[in-house]
Amino acid sequence: MKIFKVMPKDWNLSKKLTTLMLTIFLGGIIVSSVVFYDIVLKAEENQMNTRANILLSTMESVRKYNDDKVTPLLEKQSSEKLLLESIPSYAVREVFDIFKTDNQSSDKEYNYEEYSYKDAMINPTNLKDKATEEETNIINKLSQQDKLLGENKNIVQGFLMINGQKKFFTARPIKITQVNCLSCHVSLEKSPKSLQFLYQQGKYGANQGFGWELNKVIGTKIIYVPADQVYKNANQRFFVLMGVFSGIFALAIFLVNLWLKQYVVRPINRITKVAEAVSLGDMNANFEKQYNDEVGRLADAFTRMKTSLEIAIKRLVKRRDGSYDELD
Repeated sequence: MKIFKVMPKDWNLSKKLTTLMLTIFLGGIIVSSVVFYDIVLKAEENQMNTRANILLSTMESVRKYNDDKVTPLLEKQSSEKLLLESIPSYAVREVFDIFKTDNQSSDKEYNYEEYSYKDAMINPTNLKDKATEEETNIINKLSQQDKLLGENKNIVQGFLMINGQKKFFTARPIKITQVNCLSCHVSLEKSPKSLQFLYQQGKYGANQGFGWELNKVIGTKIIYVPADQVYKNANQRFFVLMGVFSGIFALAIFLVNLWLKQYVVRPINRITKVAEAVSLGDMNANFEKQYNDEVGRLADAFTRMKTSLEIAIKRLVKRRDGSYDELD
């Protein structure tokens, strides 16, 4: 490995081990940061999507209640003068605004103040509900998925740029499933007189809000959340996770390094000092064996080598002394 070639050759084993451990630590932090951040961001997106879907289901319940219970009661009055309270989309927007106001919190993670809701329609009565090009693409995708998934599972989520601001969105389809709901949206001639009067006044364009079909996706219920909020929540979780992970990783490396110094580096250093003493003629120095591991076997080998050296020296001394006696 390149890391071993980069290390200076005159470094002792302790420095090499420390450098290797730090390299592993830094490499592990970098790799895990990339992996963990993607996981945390996906988890935050899923959490936002879950919360948005709960809101969408709540708004759909309001729409259904208004359509089933309120609109029939106001049908007679609405035929003479159009009452906004009889329109499900109006009720949904009003309820959503009340919900946002009543659920503001100092904890930004659970603050709905920055959430926004829209009934994005391809051909709405009110141009405020007109789908943008990006929202039209979402509606087309929901329309294609509707044939395969059905309404409950037909969901699209992701990021969009809106007025220069990146936002996270969750969208579900809008379809007309009851015939009575088409009374205002088939054609101008078949719509209530109160609605015709508004068209005659020029409040709505001639073709606005007509041509809707039964059981066909005509728009999307969409909730927007600023992307900054998604990233902020993800970053908070990421830093907590990385802090815990880094702490555990650093502690593990510290303990491994400490263990290596205690049971490998120091015993080898002791063996080295004894070997140096023996090489200088100190035969009283002993190689102490503390453990029955590789270092312990190394101490045994040096002890045998020392014993063999002592025997060899004694033989040489005897030969030398014997040869001197013969000369005498």
